[in-house]
Amino acid sequence: MKRNCPTISELLAFDAVAQHGSLTLAASVLCISVSAVSKQLVGLENFIGRPLLRKHGRGIQLTPAGRAFWVRISPCLRKIESATFEARADVDDAGVLTLASVPTFLTKWLIPRLALFRQRHPDITFSFTQHVGQDEVFPLEIDAAIRYGDGQWPNVISDYVAGHEFSCIYAPALLENRAPLETPQDLLTCTVLHHEQAPQAWRSWAARHAVDEIQILSGPRFAQYSAIIQAVLSGLGVGIVPNVLIEQELQEGRVIAFGSPVDGGQGHYLCFRQERLERPVFAAFRAWLLEEGRLSGGEVRIR
Repeated sequence: MKRNCPTISELLAFDAVAQHGSLTLAASVLCISVSAVSKQLVGLENFIGRPLLRKHGRGIQLTPAGRAFWVRISPCLRKIESATFEARADVDDAGVLTLASVPTFLTKWLIPRLALFRQRHPDITFSFTQHVGQDEVFPLEIDAAIRYGDGQWPNVISDYVAGHEFSCIYAPALLENRAPLETPQDLLTCTVLHHEQAPQAWRSWAARHAVDEIQILSGPRFAQYSAIIQAVLSGLGVGIVPNVLIEQELQEGRVIAFGSPVDGGQGHYLCFRQERLERPVFAAFRAWLLEEGRLSGGEVRIR
């Protein structure tokens, strides 16, 4: 009887090469020899009937047909991995939560708190994947995504976690070669750092502090708040960022909040499909995360 699908060994070899761009790295990940990986790839390409990979310098890259095929099969393989992990855990309440998250929120806010969650739920394991962009279709293979925006995304439930309150910040290094910042108008003499997805934050700050909005619209643009925070710490200018991302820097005095905080019109949201609420492990994580979000809305030192 003629088979209709490639073997799982062929698919795993192809997936590993697609991820790592190298036969050697793929063999290492799969714990098999390079020749065994090559054999599986030849078998897969013969079965498909067209080249899926090609040499590129010292590595290997996907052909257009190979990339289209990989995009379709990769989510299925991730599901198999998660299901296998859960099955091997052999504990009723155990499970793997697959989460996507915007990078700065993940590293600055969520990961420092995960130890608390693990104390309550030691049998739940996390698998973090690439964050979901503003215009991307929500992946079926993940449990949830922490996204940054206004909370309006189609086909998902969006629970607000934290991050609506923004503060204008600068570092002591900024004042090494200039006069102190004493009034909001002094901000106009500084380099203003912007997040490319949060123009409303600076507009709200300008309106609250009676500063001409037009005069603060120019300045470097950044895709990540982590880059803005680092630029501020280096004395490159003043930034406006969600308070939840600078809790430690404010406590340690490494950045100083200038003026009053404002509502930036955007925040961090937990996004998920309705059916995920049926998973006890996800329901437990969601309840904990939303509570942590409420608790993190503490006072910020304002100068």
